[in-house]
Amino acid sequence: MKYDITFHPKWWYKNAGIHFTEEFFCEPEYRMDCDVKMRKELYEHFGEFGIGEKNPARRPLIGSDLLACGYLYSQIMGCDIIFEEDNSPQVVCMELDEDTVEELEYPNLETNETWLGVKKQMEYLKDTYGHVETHINLMGIQNIALDLMGQELMVAYYTNPEAVEALLEEITNLSITIGKTFQSYSKQLSGGVTAITKQTVPECYLTSNCSVEMISNELYEEFLLKHDQRLADEFGNFGVHHCGQTMEHVVEGYKKIKGLVFAEVGAGSDLAFVRENLPDVFLNARFSPARLLEASEEQIREEVQKLWKAGGADSSRLSVSCVGIDQNVPDEKICAFLKACREVEES
Repeated sequence: MKYDITFHPKWWYKNAGIHFTEEFFCEPEYRMDCDVKMRKELYEHFGEFGIGEKNPARRPLIGSDLLACGYLYSQIMGCDIIFEEDNSPQVVCMELDEDTVEELEYPNLETNETWLGVKKQMEYLKDTYGHVETHINLMGIQNIALDLMGQELMVAYYTNPEAVEALLEEITNLSITIGKTFQSYSKQLSGGVTAITKQTVPECYLTSNCSVEMISNELYEEFLLKHDQRLADEFGNFGVHHCGQTMEHVVEGYKKIKGLVFAEVGAGSDLAFVRENLPDVFLNARFSPARLLEASEEQIREEVQKLWKAGGADSSRLSVSCVGIDQNVPDEKICAFLKACREVEES
């Protein structure tokens, strides 16, 4: 069975001295230097499990597949971003309400400074190294809308659905245009959402539906399903990242997406129920980093085995990953998780 781990910036800051200031995201050569250090650090800690590289070569990457953070689309839409040394970029919500969102000026990508900066990086990498690895977090339609409206979005679903529909339509248009641009540079698009896609469904377009956990299946189907379907139609191989604890509550909506090939199932979700409803979709089961900290090594092993069985016990349709591991989780716990994943098919 394929498996993966992804660390919180605080882990990288403590163990490899990586600073996640704006320079990391905007200066390609600096990011490439950091990327080499990061992959070597992974090897020194977890190389016996095939994690990291002993002598990593430089990679011409935009974004990073060693983090899980989404901010770029919201920045392009006008949100301010706070960069910190030991944290992911933090989006400052614009706090638009149902009236002011109707006055929002949507970005012109031909003149938007943030997007032009990204394109400049990609052109530099392509001209200098011959290719680009695209690992930008693709975010998701409602995630971006929440960065613009905050909790007012939840109210506007009921009080001004027309304004919400218009907003979601524009966000989807933007996402398709940006995604198509990334696709013109690299076939692998989704490593910045979850790195496991590189091992499992490398050409999948994976949308980040983190915030879908907050709404009912009825709201998902009424407002968001059509936009996920547009993404699926545009990009062909399509996946949903649902890191919430109850993916089963919206699986009825997800199963209606034509072209769905991958789903990331949040820790705590009823994986067996999701598998029953998505029998032919590749599932990546998330293991909670908080649980990794508190569980014993034996409990970790038992819980990985439960995920394996609940997901169908089929390595051609199931993987497991733990994402967001911070500096408080000792290596012994992480190794116990990796060992359990490696050996699960033998149990």
